[in-house]
Amino acid sequence: MFERAFVGRAAELAALTTTFTGPDAPWLLLVDGPAGIGKSRLIAEFVGAARCRVLMVTSAEDAQSQPHYLADDIVEQVGEGAGAGDGSAPGVTPDSRDRAELVRHVRRALGAVETLLVVDDAQWADLESLRLLTFLIRNRPARGFRLLLSFRDGGCPPSIARLVRAPRVRTVHVRVPPFTEADVDGLLPEEDPGRRARLFTASHGNPLYLTLLADLPDRELDRALHGEEPDPASDDFAALDRTIRAELAQLPDTERLVAQAIAVCGLPPDLELLCSTAALAEEAVVAAVDGLVRRGVVSVGDGAVTFVHPLIRTAAYRVSGHGWRAMAHRRTALALRARGASMPSRARHLEHALLGADEIAGTELRLAAAQVLADAPAASARWLSAAARIAPATDDPLADALALGRAQLLSGAAAQAGETLEPAAATAGRHQLEALLLSARCARMLGRIDQARTLLAHGATLPRRPGDGPVQLELAILEMQDHQDSEGRARLTALFDSDAIDDPAVRAAATALRCLGLLADARIAEAAQLYDPCGRAFGLLTDTVLREVVHAAPAFGWCAYFLDRDADGLHHLDRAIAVSRRFGRTYALAELHTVRAYSLAKLGRLHDAIAAADEATDAATTFGYPDLLSFAGALKLRTLQLTAPPAAVTTQWHTVSALARPTVRWWRQVVETTLTDIARTLDLPACAPPPPNGRPGPLTPTHLARAARAAIATGDLPAAADLVTRAEAAAAATSHAVHLGEHSVATVLITPVGDLGSQVGAAALARADYAAAMGDVAVAAAAAEVAVAAFARAGMVVNRAQAELIAGVVAGRCGDFGRATSRFASARAVFLATGATRLLDEVTTEQRRLAGAQRVGSPTALTRREREVADLAANGHTNKAIAEQLCLSPRTVEDHLSRVLRKLGLAGRAGIARKLGELDIAESTA
Repeated sequence: MFERAFVGRAAELAALTTTFTGPDAPWLLLVDGPAGIGKSRLIAEFVGAARCRVLMVTSAEDAQSQPHYLADDIVEQVGEGAGAGDGSAPGVTPDSRDRAELVRHVRRALGAVETLLVVDDAQWADLESLRLLTFLIRNRPARGFRLLLSFRDGGCPPSIARLVRAPRVRTVHVRVPPFTEADVDGLLPEEDPGRRARLFTASHGNPLYLTLLADLPDRELDRALHGEEPDPASDDFAALDRTIRAELAQLPDTERLVAQAIAVCGLPPDLELLCSTAALAEEAVVAAVDGLVRRGVVSVGDGAVTFVHPLIRTAAYRVSGHGWRAMAHRRTALALRARGASMPSRARHLEHALLGADEIAGTELRLAAAQVLADAPAASARWLSAAARIAPATDDPLADALALGRAQLLSGAAAQAGETLEPAAATAGRHQLEALLLSARCARMLGRIDQARTLLAHGATLPRRPGDGPVQLELAILEMQDHQDSEGRARLTALFDSDAIDDPAVRAAATALRCLGLLADARIAEAAQLYDPCGRAFGLLTDTVLREVVHAAPAFGWCAYFLDRDADGLHHLDRAIAVSRRFGRTYALAELHTVRAYSLAKLGRLHDAIAAADEATDAATTFGYPDLLSFAGALKLRTLQLTAPPAAVTTQWHTVSALARPTVRWWRQVVETTLTDIARTLDLPACAPPPPNGRPGPLTPTHLARAARAAIATGDLPAAADLVTRAEAAAAATSHAVHLGEHSVATVLITPVGDLGSQVGAAALARADYAAAMGDVAVAAAAAEVAVAAFARAGMVVNRAQAELIAGVVAGRCGDFGRATSRFASARAVFLATGATRLLDEVTTEQRRLAGAQRVGSPTALTRREREVADLAANGHTNKAIAEQLCLSPRTVEDHLSRVLRKLGLAGRAGIARKLGELDIAESTA
């Protein structure tokens, strides 16, 4: 923990500083608040601004039994100022024998010059020192004297509290409040806003807890806030040990012991359980609890005792020794067993107790593990491991291995789960099919694709058993991910023909998989018919039922993405993420966040998409899911290209490029295409874009359109023409669009009829780019309008604005400056709202070009210098080469070339030679 900025507290600081406005201002300053609220920090800021002599003393609990200790500190401070030319009384020392005379000398010394005396933590002042303070309050040393006392809630000494109402005592009372959310933003500006908000909520606005929590890594933060036992061996609690734990260590022995017992109990304990855990008599425990309440460590209410903050519980747990803590857990478990408490409440203590061979405890741990598997698989895995250690012999060891492996996998420990499941997967019997399935999922998460295929192939040969619908569903998911489409479809068909489909969860998940399979085959109409009933089926599942098939929710999310139903898909994805977190199905989070990121980016929620991609990356890293690392990273890369500076984009490109490529075919194609596209814009070396795999799919038009635009950028117009035509044909097939004429590069081939606006828009945008490059502004304008309407229908606001930008460029070249201005303004508003800064720069450039075009008389009349630049560009010279040949600067060449393109109605260099030839012919025949 380190010193943070002074934030907030403006009103409290002002209330203190106004006491220096004049001799009649309040002079007794009282500052109170709970421990850690920032009293000392406020006082330090106030003292730093005080324009008078300041004397500061601090009370200490361990010195409270020493008579006069605080008074002696005050005398010492006064004595240090004596004889320094300030007129203070000489001879004031703690050794003075006459206390009454000493008090008078102190009063005179304090009144000699304007003085502020600060007594921090006054609740621990000894009785004799309190007499000195009360004397000074009753007999103010001089009109320039001020006394500031700080104390914890309820800690104002009674003798001082009585004097506050005295007629001649002018008082200002400042209670230090918790931080507001704005205060936390100022204190922790370096934190991610989401984590900062979480820290604010968790800290209750207490600055001490806030800074301690901020120093913890996320995993230990979760443990501290969720009431889990902290890892006593962790090195992540250094700041905690320096503060709260150090203070607890100084408690009287009995109070410290009871605080440790409360921490071990975990859930708010009653008096009887607390006595059993602490191994103390009831009277001693009651007295200790009263002392802890007075100190602000615990509170008592609703028949239970609790710490005032989870961090204090963490510190109290860690301050106890390992041996004492283990025996305390054992005593608590035995007490809970005696009263017939639930198995999970017993197991939480049994796992930490020092247990030898214990069949009863082993049985309890296994029963508890089964009860919490759905909600807390990590706890289930720990308890099963503990049971195997103390009671290894059971009637069915393979069932035990399967249960432990299942819990480990559900909690995200894929490597451990794979090792645990090996015996059950290798042994014929009723457990083998599920063990093979779980082992295959472990292998796939760890990137061991060949191993996963071998396990699945073995599992596919086993006979089906009653009640194994979820198992068959898992097999279908893995087969489809592994491109075993025919096997996956056959398994789904068999599943729909079985009794297992009567399970609503199985039906919903199987319908989502069938819908996704139809989309993979570009059977869009059939998939669309399944989507709505599938969504209703998922919506009818309760959270406890959904958790059993939450791993199938990504399939439904992808269906929404492919069918342009992203907003609806996000609703279901958000719910699935909440269920995964609530019930410990954390292994599903990586893919859920990935699908969510792609949908958010598609809808133009760019910053949210980046955050979701980061969450997907974190989950994939935690649970060892390499396929999703590069797949989520590619989405972040493409989004950063729109929102971030080139340096950030380049860093992300190198990060993704260094990752292994996904094994899922279309994931791999997305990653490789993204890397190639972005490398071209950054002038980075990259491989050629991967060829389309030839299989129809819902994103085929988008992939072909991107390839076409890449070909246009490099000047390969014949290849671009073929790719644009194929993109339009694929868009027509997936969206039932209508052709307007022959497949000709000069004809608009599509209109926005059908549902997949995302694909129609992608193909239309590619047609607009190609037509503009060829100088066919009429076709470019029509295609751009088709793209605008299609993207609007799909809810893709950024893509729609990109189409509007192109429509504006084409309108400007046609001389329709009003329409161009309108399109540019609309695109600018979207880019500004979504944070697409790079596209915002493109709009600015085009608006400047439009303004320049409006000042030019003839749109096609080239100046002599423009013609020279145009001729060299038509012959393939770069801007730099043209600048050197014509003795111009590269920037001047760029300006000339921009005017040439505008006058000729071109989007790029590709059509310059043809346009110049047309101009030459026109001039020769004129």
